[in-house]
Amino acid sequence: METEVTEKKETRVAVKHDTDFSKGIFGSSDNWLMAGQMAQALSHSTIVPKDYQGNQANAMVAIEIANRLGTSPLLVMQNLHVIQGRPSWSAQFLIASVNASGKYDMELQYEEKQDKAGKPYSCKCWTMRNGRRVDGIEITMDMARDEGWLGKTGSKWKTMSQVMLRYRAASFFARMNCPEMTLGFYTKEEVIDGDFKEYPIEEMKQDVEQEVKEKANSEEFVEENTVEGQDAPKGEGAEESEGEIPDFAK
Repeated sequence: METEVTEKKETRVAVKHDTDFSKGIFGSSDNWLMAGQMAQALSHSTIVPKDYQGNQANAMVAIEIANRLGTSPLLVMQNLHVIQGRPSWSAQFLIASVNASGKYDMELQYEEKQDKAGKPYSCKCWTMRNGRRVDGIEITMDMARDEGWLGKTGSKWKTMSQVMLRYRAASFFARMNCPEMTLGFYTKEEVIDGDFKEYPIEEMKQDVEQEVKEKANSEEFVEENTVEGQDAPKGEGAEESEGEIPDFAK
């Protein structure tokens, strides 16, 4: 007898992923999966900065920031530095972002002044929007000295004062007039000059507990000698104990 063999063919249905990054990488599970694959590929690259090499989580953050700014993740990685645990932009990136945003009628202009010796003294960024002048904050060498930027070891304020004045004026302009471009991040130069420090909750808690241990019982406690039903003795005669006969009564 002949055995009939029925061949079954598997039919695979292609799964269509619905990715829409206008909602951000957290907008849907498909967005998250796609961003994860992108982050994994970027973190394996040797071209990206070291903060992102082998670190898929940092790459995911860069993708999210790039999506918010409408730019390339690689561009963000090249210009978003991690200084003392803080993400910070390069000043050049902020200047380029403002100039390319189309928000203003012209690129950033620099109003500079010199001191009596002819050295750079101050700088202020400004531009025009709808025929109206938009000014930034004036940055001066006196401000740099008072804030401590000038006195730091290896400070570029001593050797490249004009460049640093422009960078700081541009970063102040961007943060004051178009914060949507900075996303609340400072520039790399500001973080270095400001010497920003982080104080984790656990470290603060340990410091407080250590301080309590060191200061506990540091002062001797003196108990007052009182007689039940009577007020505590006052004055110089307070040292006499109960039952002791004073000299005048002998």
